[in-house]
Amino acid sequence: MKNITKLVTILAVLMFVTSCSTDYDDFNSVRNDTIGFTISATLELPLSQNNPEINFPLSYFVSTSSSEERTFNVVVVEDESDLPSESYSFDASVVVPANERSGILVFSAYNINLTNEYRPLVLEFESSSEVTSGNRMNIALKTND
Repeated sequence: MKNITKLVTILAVLMFVTSCSTDYDDFNSVRNDTIGFTISATLELPLSQNNPEINFPLSYFVSTSSSEERTFNVVVVEDESDLPSESYSFDASVVVPANERSGILVFSAYNINLTNEYRPLVLEFESSSEVTSGNRMNIALKTND
């Protein structure tokens, strides 16, 4: 009877230990680079006659560094944006230097054809077969005039 108790105890312990093991072989180690903006909240910029232009730095981050310089394209998400194109400007592409993973894109807002209510603009990095777009940049502009 003692042997049966020991055997049942050992069997129960073995079942508990082996049932808690996790296999991590399903992780895909070959993944695309991801680039996205680091500001997650909506950036609200009010403009006026006294302040007709605002230049704001938008920081971005790439998931991996490279020994070569890389260029990424920034696009407007048209179906989520409702801002006239003359009210803003930015460089359509950014260059990440070799061995770097972050940078700054300067966004310029102008008090042209703005309303008294915030109107949205959504920017994202263009996805491709080698690059996945990360966090989008949500911007809202209005005039205080």
